[in-house]
Amino acid sequence: MTNNGNHLISKGLPAKILLIPGALIVLVLIFYLGFGRGIFPNISEYKKDQAQLITAMKTKLPEKPLAEIKYPIKGYRIPGLGGFCWLESSSGLIKYLEPDIDFDTFVFYGRPTLVMAGRNKDERWGPGLNQTHAFTELGYTAFRGSTNPTHPPQSVFPDIDPRNLIYFKTKEEELEFMKKLVSARIIPTIGYDGDFSTVVGYNQDGLWIVRSDPSQTDRGDRNFMTDPVIFEPTFITYKELFDNWGMDYQFFWFEKTGSRKSINEIYAENKKNAQEAAQNMETVIDFLKKGGNLVDFTYEIDIPSAMALYRYFTKQGNSDLADKYLEIAKIYESQRVSLGPDSRRSQAAARKFYIETLTKVQPLLAEAAAMWP
Repeated sequence: MTNNGNHLISKGLPAKILLIPGALIVLVLIFYLGFGRGIFPNISEYKKDQAQLITAMKTKLPEKPLAEIKYPIKGYRIPGLGGFCWLESSSGLIKYLEPDIDFDTFVFYGRPTLVMAGRNKDERWGPGLNQTHAFTELGYTAFRGSTNPTHPPQSVFPDIDPRNLIYFKTKEEELEFMKKLVSARIIPTIGYDGDFSTVVGYNQDGLWIVRSDPSQTDRGDRNFMTDPVIFEPTFITYKELFDNWGMDYQFFWFEKTGSRKSINEIYAENKKNAQEAAQNMETVIDFLKKGGNLVDFTYEIDIPSAMALYRYFTKQGNSDLADKYLEIAKIYESQRVSLGPDSRRSQAAARKFYIETLTKVQPLLAEAAAMWP
């Protein structure tokens, strides 16, 4: 009996040794997929973030949202150009909140001359136009909500204080909070079916969202040089919202907390960025050539920045500098057209296209930098 027992124990030892790392892996997966990805509520993180929310926000939200509300907010689309949903939805929002800020001024506040080149761990590489930056420069504090209590750098905007990344336990709680925001005239932005869209109203059946809709604005007589075209909000049901709300049910909102920077201050920032743009673009191209992660890259066809700068300097009477940015915009447009109707590409093809496009633009950025008055 003793011999049999010793034999069984000796046979069992390797199994136990194998079970230990296996159990650790399971525990790590439970923690990451459960608590880390928001499947199980992280109560301590929730309490911390909700306390921060109460401290950080200046606006007193209603205890209960209004039953129904809709604001007269529309969107502005650049015909023929995709990939700038955040600009197309938020430019209409800023026009509603700050009536004297038109589309081009909004872009000017969003640092259209910046080329990001890995200056810190939270920044992606490439063109730096960013609606969050524009809002903060206009005197707003930016917040982000999510059902994921962990926030990797790729999902963090440099213009959002990390303390203002707020964790919610469920998407239903987020929806109720968004309704309170809308009731207080704070308009949130969601990731819906791959697009950033602003929530401009709701009723018992669903939401009105400003979502870029090419069918409303893309026609033969409209192209990238046409002034941005107004488009109407779209109504979606709550089922459609929950079926198409992006990863981790992320949403953003902007609360007015201070004064905007003057246009002279914004001009000085853009001039400084313009003077650094060519060198930064060279660094970005080198990053791509050396196999840098494409997820860490923003976008390659930055027509909105070039066209806004063209129109800005045209209004200022500086036709030479305006024409230089128009030349840049035409290169971007030519590159976009070269993709054809189906722009889907492999990673290798995308990398090649990024490098080709940015290499064509880079010397023109150097020429434009020397022309800023």
